[in-house]
Amino acid sequence: MKRSRADEFPGDMTARQTKDAYSMLPTLGLDWAFLRPVKTSDLARWLTYLQGDAVRQGISWRPQRVDELEEFVNAASFEEGARQLRFAIALQSDDSLIGTVGLHSIVRDHRSAEIAYDIHPTHWGRGLASAACEAVTHWARTKGLFRIQATALEDNKASIRVLERCGFKQEGVLRGYRWVDGAARTSLVFSNVPGDA
Repeated sequence: MKRSRADEFPGDMTARQTKDAYSMLPTLGLDWAFLRPVKTSDLARWLTYLQGDAVRQGISWRPQRVDELEEFVNAASFEEGARQLRFAIALQSDDSLIGTVGLHSIVRDHRSAEIAYDIHPTHWGRGLASAACEAVTHWARTKGLFRIQATALEDNKASIRVLERCGFKQEGVLRGYRWVDGAARTSLVFSNVPGDA
C-alpha cells in the first residue's frame, strides 16, 4: 500500500496542518522514497548506520548517542529562522528511515548554507543521494538562498560524484579541515550558485 506523505507527521498537528507542512518540503522525485521531518522513532536506526564502518569512513561527524541527534527532530522548517534543518529520507512502502539530507550553517544575510546528506548503505548506488542533494538544492533556491556549498573528505569519491552530478563545482582544498578519529583530514569544498550547470 502506497503511503501518503501526510499519513504521519510528528507533533500535535491536525490533518490539514500536516498536509500543509508536507507541501512545503522539498520533493524527492522518486516513486519509492520521499522526504519528511525526522521523527524521534528514526533516531536509533539513524545512529546505527552512522556508526557503521561503511558510512563512518566517508563522514567526519561522529555522534555517539541517540540524544545527540534529537536536535534534528522536527527541524524541517526554513521559515522558523533555524540555522540548520534536516529531512528524513523515507521509504514510501513503510516510512522507514533510509537516509537524511539537510542544510546547516544557514546565513540568511549572505543567502548561503551548506548541504549534507547520509544514506543507509543498503540503499547506496540507487541515485538516492543525488536525488536528495538536487531536491534540497533546488528547494533552497525557492527559499532565497544563493550559494549552497558542501564539503567532502578528499577520499569520499562517491560523495564527490554526487556533488558533481548535482552541478556543484570544486572550489578548493581545505587541508586538515576536520579532526576525525584522532587525525586531521583534508576536505574538498564545492559550491553551487545559480547559473551552474
